[in-house]
Formats: sequence, C-alpha cells, structure tokens
Amino acid sequence: MQIESQTVPIPIAGPVMREDDLNAILAPSAPEPAGLTLTDILSESRRNVPWPSGGHVTRLHTLPWEGASARYFDFSLNDRLRVRLDPDRELLLTFFLEGHVSGHVGDEHGPELDFRLNRMLLRTPNRNGGYLIDIPGARTHRFVQFRLRRDLLPRWLKALGVRLPAAQLDEMVDRDDGRILCNAAITPQLQGCLERIRGERSDQPAFVPLFHARATELLLCALQGFDDLLRPARSPGADAAAVLARLRETIAEAPAHPWTITELARRVGCTSARLQQHVRDVTGLSVYNLLVAQRLELAATLLRETRLGVQAIAAEAGWQCHSRFAAVFRAHYGSTPRAYRLRHRNSATRLS
Repeated sequence: MQIESQTVPIPIAGPVMREDDLNAILAPSAPEPAGLTLTDILSESRRNVPWPSGGHVTRLHTLPWEGASARYFDFSLNDRLRVRLDPDRELLLTFFLEGHVSGHVGDEHGPELDFRLNRMLLRTPNRNGGYLIDIPGARTHRFVQFRLRRDLLPRWLKALGVRLPAAQLDEMVDRDDGRILCNAAITPQLQGCLERIRGERSDQPAFVPLFHARATELLLCALQGFDDLLRPARSPGADAAAVLARLRETIAEAPAHPWTITELARRVGCTSARLQQHVRDVTGLSVYNLLVAQRLELAATLLRETRLGVQAIAAEAGWQCHSRFAAVFRAHYGSTPRAYRLRHRNSATRLS
C-alpha cells in the first residue's frame, strides 16, 4: 500500500489560519488509535491530505510508549502559510529534517521559535496564547515532533538513570508560558537517529512501521542525553543576555559594515571566545550566523516596507554581490527577494 500525494488548492479566509481550520483539513475521519498494533501502523496512523493553497502533506502518528506521541510531517505548499496553534498541555520536542519553519510564542512580539536542522528544540506549552508559526512556500519541510506528558517525565528519566537539577525538572513539569527550554545542537547519537529517518522514503509502505521504530529510538536517545543537551540552558544568565543585546544593537547601527568577530567582541566588551559562547548559549547560533540572520531580517523589512530596489537593499543589508544575497535570502525565506516583496505587497492589498 502506497502513500499517495495530492495537490488540491484550498482557499484561506485570511492571512493567518486558525488551528481548528488546519485540523479540519488534517484530521482523520475516525479517532486515532489509543494503542498501537501493526494494523494501526499500516492504516489509521498514516494520513495524506491536501494542503492549503496547493501542495501536499504526509502525516504519521505513532505512540512510542505511554504518555508519548510522535508525529512525522513531510509537506510542501505553493505559498507561504501562517498558522495559529492553540495552547496545549504537553511538552513539545521537535527535530527538523529538512526546510526552515519559524514562528513566535504567542504573537509576533513573543520569544522567537527557530526550527533549524540538526538541533533539538524543547519548549513548554504556552497556555496564555499558543504559537504563531510561519511556513515558507515553494519548498519541502520535514520534521519529527514528540508530545510528552509532563507528569510522566520524572518517571521516564529516573528509569533511564538521568538526573537533572530539581529546578530544571520543575520547569519542564510545571511551566505553561511557552518557554524555550533548549535549542541545542544535537549529539552524534541523535544525529545518527535522525539520519536513519531522513534516509527512508516516506512514500513507501515500509516507512510507517520503520518510523515507529525510529521514533522510539530517537526519543530514547533524547531522554538519555537530556543532561548534556540541557546543560547550556543552565548557564547563559544575565551576562549572556546583556552581551547579546549589545551585539544586536552594534550590528543594527551599521549592518553593512564588514564586521569581524574580533571587532564585534571589542565593541561589546568581551573576548571573541566568550562572545561566541554567549551567543551559542542564548541563541544556538554562531556569531556569524546571527549576523547573517539579522541582516536578512533587515532586508526582509526593507522589501516589505520600502520601494528601494533589490540591489540597494542588498547593499544596505551588507551584501555587495547581488546574486549571493539572492541565494542566501532564498535559502532562508524560501523565495527570491522580488517574489517575497510581491507576495507581501499582494497580501497587504488583499487586507486593505
């Protein structure tokens, strides 16, 4: 039995889709199984559905063990889509295999969610407003997400011999503010688990039972490595946050300047090594990648809000080579600068 793809345009009432509307598209025709049998794996746990605005999504759902569910999404869409995800009750653990989806806790002004390849993003449920997720169009995205019952987490960790500081465990079990607990580079062991999932073809019937096995392995490795993966989250502190704020201000003052790490470190008042460490602890990025991300944010803002030419915007944001700027912009946002501007201009026209 094969998983078939569909491409069916579905109209969207507004620029942000509500989770209820998304679920109406993704929801199975019958309740998903409470337990997992081979029949369940080969039928009810697999869904292939049309995607809003044209495209497809393949969704798998499986239960590695009691209180833990694993979801696999392989999707593409023709146009950018923004989705409002309502509050949930479970701890969310996400690994991206392909693509780049971003978002915020609550709304555009909340803490940023940055789903990147080869990283583990762990966050608490945001009971006060959910999440706003931004999905670029014209590209494929694949990710694995676990939803974990928080009351069972201490039992799992104890059974695996993993000891965490009491304050950190309490934060995972009790917080409901959407706090990002970890956005850390994954371990080689986790990398191997993800590569085994990435290497399988999701359009083959054998992928479904394989995903169940791979998801169980991935979750086990993640829990066993929690202490190391969460360790950076115990150390950033106020100093790192203050250094990061000064760094962002420095870059914003002269985004086109050919900054070096040594020069930036001198401007914010620390050594190059300490600057790299602070930035990695707080954001999970290198100083260079943070610089590029901030320049891309500026370029996107100028494309949306000004009539400057693309080449002028590239220079303003720090790229002297227009083709290089276009390539980096497309890799990050999923479209060329001109297409990005046109899409946002059309969106603004529809809203006015």
